[in-house]
Amino acid sequence: MLTKAHRLYHTIKHLKLKQVVWRLIYLLPRFRNPETGCPATKSIPFIYIAKQVVTEDYDQFIFLNESIQLSIIGWDNSSISKLWRYNLHYFDCLNQVELKNERVELQINIINKWTIENQFGKGTGWEPYPTSLRIINWIKWHFKTNGLSDEAKLSLWNQVQWLAGRPEYHLLGNHLFINAKALLFASVFFGLDEYSTIYRKALKILKEELSEQFLEDGAHFELSPMYHSLAMEDLLDLYQLKSRLPSNFPSQEIQEKFLSGMNWLSYLSYENGELAHFNDCANGIAPTFKELKDLGKRLGLNWSLTADIKFNYLQKSGFAIVKDENIHLIADIGDIGPDYLPGHAHADTLSFELALKGKRIIVNSGTGEYGLSDERLRQRGTSAHSTIELDGKSSSEVWSGFRVAQRARVTDAEIIDEDKKLEFSAVHDGYTRIASKPLHQRKWKVNDGCLEIVDEVTGSQNIVQLRYYLHPDILIEMLDGSILLSTSIEELAKIRTDQNVQVVDTTYHDKFGSSQKNKCLLITGTTPFSSKVSISWN
Repeated sequence: MLTKAHRLYHTIKHLKLKQVVWRLIYLLPRFRNPETGCPATKSIPFIYIAKQVVTEDYDQFIFLNESIQLSIIGWDNSSISKLWRYNLHYFDCLNQVELKNERVELQINIINKWTIENQFGKGTGWEPYPTSLRIINWIKWHFKTNGLSDEAKLSLWNQVQWLAGRPEYHLLGNHLFINAKALLFASVFFGLDEYSTIYRKALKILKEELSEQFLEDGAHFELSPMYHSLAMEDLLDLYQLKSRLPSNFPSQEIQEKFLSGMNWLSYLSYENGELAHFNDCANGIAPTFKELKDLGKRLGLNWSLTADIKFNYLQKSGFAIVKDENIHLIADIGDIGPDYLPGHAHADTLSFELALKGKRIIVNSGTGEYGLSDERLRQRGTSAHSTIELDGKSSSEVWSGFRVAQRARVTDAEIIDEDKKLEFSAVHDGYTRIASKPLHQRKWKVNDGCLEIVDEVTGSQNIVQLRYYLHPDILIEMLDGSILLSTSIEELAKIRTDQNVQVVDTTYHDKFGSSQKNKCLLITGTTPFSSKVSISWN
């Protein structure tokens, strides 16, 4: 009981006062009856990035790699995971891939089905986040098809009114941003002006969160490449509303945040379009870098890399990047994210990923699920990342599905970037809460054709587990004291170390609902501990 109380204290002490106050407010009963009429609606030309196909008949849906029939389970079956139900209520299906005329009737039918079968203000579908995404998706779809019936428009208006009274101030972050985005879409659709309460509330949130959520180096502050990509899509969507919103709408700031954010995303995306697995990140959810770049270009936001140099230290978000035609190294040498919002954070401090010749080699294990399962906790923990774990503990104390208690702090980040010498290192204190209070320092040294990773851990008799996770495509061969890494068609690199290395079977999760077999190189020891691993390539 004492341990749980201690963990809870270290979790809630970082919350903003506003989060606590609004959590209490949301516990109070609030009553609102649906309105019987709505304003006249308007449409604008609109371009969006199509979503992945999740249904062919608008009854059988595939979310999280799980196929379920709506007519059998209904809209809010508690036996189905909440994330699956969230996806169902988002209505991304209206804007999947290329809209075909023969599907419009099916789409109209499922919208009508939702309005009839989801009681006003009740159930998962009326929670603010799925409500926000549904509002956006219905409006985007109507901009293209003019397909919303009068009944559906009235339902949409009531959803907007409901959402306007429930912005997620208790969560903040990407949830609150999406709430504001939905209210701004509604402001255009229902012709709301600068005197409208809904527009003024949305604008206030937007301006505050643009400043709060987008860091000086371009990163979205939750430090997840997936949520960053979604944020870039949000900015492009909002930018298209500028001609139909009042002059105080911050279109110039949106443009600047997008262009800066694309710089950051270019460093955290691989040649094959996949995202680097830091914090909660899965492929197949967010738009790719290319899709965002292409849409930006169509809207007149022509992105080009502003710093085309081999080494970049993204100091505000805490990533060090080495990128040229041979190597793409991404190292996490920063803190885990905003203290008051660590829900999507992993205990991945001082982990790294590596691609050579366009092929991914060293990876973190990814994110295959949300929720409260043991597997969700494992995937967030240090043991699922290419870094050092001590005494079976995580560097940051992740718990539940989206909680963090005590967290690692990075100190002593040092950068040496000279003509013939590139080194960077950092120390974190995440293990000072365990016996002997060890510190972990990791240094990366990059030379032509070689990467050297040096680990030093202080302390006494702590159990060390140093892991290097390999991408599922990588094959391993032990050869003359070296570890040869290759694909089925080419040799990529050799690993050398003076430590005893075990090859362990494990799993890799590049998408929600996906689990692939892969290998992990494991080095064990006790503190004080030091290790040097060299990865060389031709």
